[in-house]
Amino acid sequence: MIETGRYLIGVAGASGFGSKSTADEVTENCDLRSTTAIITGATSGIGAETARVLAKRGARLVFPARNVKAAEEAKGRIVSEFPEAEIVVMELDLSSISSVRGFVAGFESLHLPLNLLINNAGRLAHEHAISEDGIEMTFATNYLGHFLLTNLLLKKMIQTAEETGVQGRIVNVTSGIHGWFSGDLIEYLRQISQPKCKVIGGQFDATRAYALSKLANVLHTKELSSRLQKIGANVTVNCVHPGVVKTRLTRDREGLLTDLVFFLTSKLLKTVPQAAATTCYVATNPRLMNVSGKYFTDCNETTPSGLGSNSSEATKLWAASEILVTQHSKTGFDPLS
Repeated sequence: MIETGRYLIGVAGASGFGSKSTADEVTENCDLRSTTAIITGATSGIGAETARVLAKRGARLVFPARNVKAAEEAKGRIVSEFPEAEIVVMELDLSSISSVRGFVAGFESLHLPLNLLINNAGRLAHEHAISEDGIEMTFATNYLGHFLLTNLLLKKMIQTAEETGVQGRIVNVTSGIHGWFSGDLIEYLRQISQPKCKVIGGQFDATRAYALSKLANVLHTKELSSRLQKIGANVTVNCVHPGVVKTRLTRDREGLLTDLVFFLTSKLLKTVPQAAATTCYVATNPRLMNVSGKYFTDCNETTPSGLGSNSSEATKLWAASEILVTQHSKTGFDPLS
């Protein structure tokens, strides 16, 4: 009850910011004119506001997008507000392993530095679907595509940090819903990645699949942080829960019921500028130098779920993910075969 009250009032935490802080406010003193950032999911919602604010602070932005037209329109809105903004639009379908590899090859051909990677894009597929690589679609888009994208860009990020002396940062946007998942991650993913979803009860649970993908984001952060520290890379990685906000994440289920739920919970909802604040804070605030492997909400460090804090689960997921991005199987999911 006390925590809910603090959230509703917007009481600032140790960082000096809280649930009511906006992306503009948390970046007020930032100069990002020497920063190049890749932001997935920058065409709408939290990603679009994150991009707008980083452009306002001077960052050069790269927009990977499945819908290039929507990305160009998002770019146009930012440039109309900040004419000096430099934004590059490139095609990327995160659910496709070949598309991720193609994007990275295209980015490398630009010979740009890379200081900041914000893995923001997400989807909630209410109907069961399988990616072209044989992976359940929500997991493929929200986690596995970002896993591969991050791994392929790490060399560039480490190189940029070495050449500039400026610490690189990776921000994974997750959700508090990650705590809703319990059970065996790999086995459940195996079940929902079958062409005919064979789960207990015989029905695809879109919310549980989404929770699994968001838990994977948290575990990815934990394991990647450990690996970066072991090799002495001057790059950090943290994950953030932006809060509850109505964005295009619900685009597959617009209508009276969705609108009613959001109306009834409106006092708990954040505005988009408030929801983008934690991402922008973790991406830019100098107080977070050398802070890595942590979970943030309302611009303050907090603790993820028990499963999200499990190092052995993080290592297990990483091993399975490496297999998945190399096996290119369209016949079904089997990371341990």
